[in-house]
Amino acid sequence: MARLKELVGDADVFVQGFRYGSLDRKGLGLQSMLDVAARRNKGIVYVDENCYGPSGPFAERPGWQQIGDAASGASYVMGRSLGFDEGTSVLPPLPVSDMTTGVVGALATMLAIRDRAQKGGSYHVVSSLVAGGAILVDPEVGLYPVEVVQKTFDTFKFAHSSPDQFVSEIMIQVIDGWKRVFPEYLAQDSPFMMSFEDSPWGRMDMLRPVARLDDEDASPIWRNAPVPNCHHDQNITWHDHVARRLPELSY
Repeated sequence: MARLKELVGDADVFVQGFRYGSLDRKGLGLQSMLDVAARRNKGIVYVDENCYGPSGPFAERPGWQQIGDAASGASYVMGRSLGFDEGTSVLPPLPVSDMTTGVVGALATMLAIRDRAQKGGSYHVVSSLVAGGAILVDPEVGLYPVEVVQKTFDTFKFAHSSPDQFVSEIMIQVIDGWKRVFPEYLAQDSPFMMSFEDSPWGRMDMLRPVARLDDEDASPIWRNAPVPNCHHDQNITWHDHVARRLPELSY
């Protein structure tokens, strides 16, 4: 904890994905980080990313993508679009709420960094899975008309998804449909793809980063393929006084 607080002491941005308010008792909550910022006389951007957001009766409950999709209504809408009866829900074919939560959090963080540079102060960013999923059904965004949904299914001939499937299973069905209609987009020589020959799984073809800049050298690009969890050797050692205390810890 001492080392973590030392690192945080110099940080511009602190991002945490635990239950709302759960880090307060660890001394890493919003108020504690504002105190750090005040002592060093430089603002901090504190980012909360969680399931339910900062208010309401569920604010302090844990949750992940599937729960957020259910609470926001996204999986309900998905089930109805597939022709299931009222009350039968299906997960979206991509972890949309996960990705939206990250994008909203990142954009808000960049705005906060800009405002800090111009006006000073500290900033609190909040982004949640339920809010990310609710964007999809917001009237200002709007759902696709029924005829567009049907045309999409007719075009790509997706395998029929069901409530018992996990999101990765549904996603594979969607990608298979894309390959049938637009095989050139996902081919090895596609301008949208890039390949690595030396990944731990052998040859790997990946989608290029979407953002492209006029300056090629400044454009984001993958430098290496992803690796399995714990792929790299880690030399983790415990100091004696920490090792002696480990049996006392509870979770």
